[in-house]
Amino acid sequence: MDDYVKVSVVIPSYNREKTIQACLLSVINQSYPPFEIIVVDDGSTDNTILKIKELGDQRIRILKQQHKGAQAARNYGIRGARGDYIAFLDSDDEWLPDKLKIQVQYLEGRQDIVVYCDCYEVNRRKGYVRKRITKGGNGNVYKEMLMNSGPTFLGMLCSKKALIDIGLLDENVPAHQEWETAIRLSIDNEFVHICEPLCKWNWHEGETISKDKTRGIKGYNYIVEKHKWQILKQHGLQGLHK
Repeated sequence: MDDYVKVSVVIPSYNREKTIQACLLSVINQSYPPFEIIVVDDGSTDNTILKIKELGDQRIRILKQQHKGAQAARNYGIRGARGDYIAFLDSDDEWLPDKLKIQVQYLEGRQDIVVYCDCYEVNRRKGYVRKRITKGGNGNVYKEMLMNSGPTFLGMLCSKKALIDIGLLDENVPAHQEWETAIRLSIDNEFVHICEPLCKWNWHEGETISKDKTRGIKGYNYIVEKHKWQILKQHGLQGLHK
């Protein structure tokens, strides 16, 4: 395919032996094939790596690091990526089959576009699936992104160049890491919002940042403090208080 867009999928993983195969199969079975699938193992002590190798897909690359957290793992994957574009997925979540096919149509060969989508929130313990609407908008959305938590990592696709240009991901953000990333990406990149769920955000019994409310508050405060002068400039005191 002369117009084939090389997408590197970056998946941080830590002790995900129960979910990693379903995650990877949702990437392997994409109707638009990814160029490579990079799993960054963040010092797992269970059978995560064994489960990955059982799938036997030649596009999967396993990078290993000591336990440093998801952001550091994502940065390791970005730096090692050989594709021109990066798509993120967490090791306990999944994509719908046409996720990449739909998203790459909006790139138009440009390096300054971030494509993101909605997702399904799946809670098997409580027995519900609901559509999760992503806030943000289209075009130059920096002002809006300062006030909204923005795209999820599992729904985001952008160029490797754009991530390098912002100095990669902030590894000190305790939570809401995709929001902080989206804020900085929105300074020099146009955003495209696909108002359609193309992935599944799975709630399960294991440990996740989303369940840690104290960490969530710390992450929110970190981001507001980091970007407060721009929030004041764009939205005034009322925006900062909000």
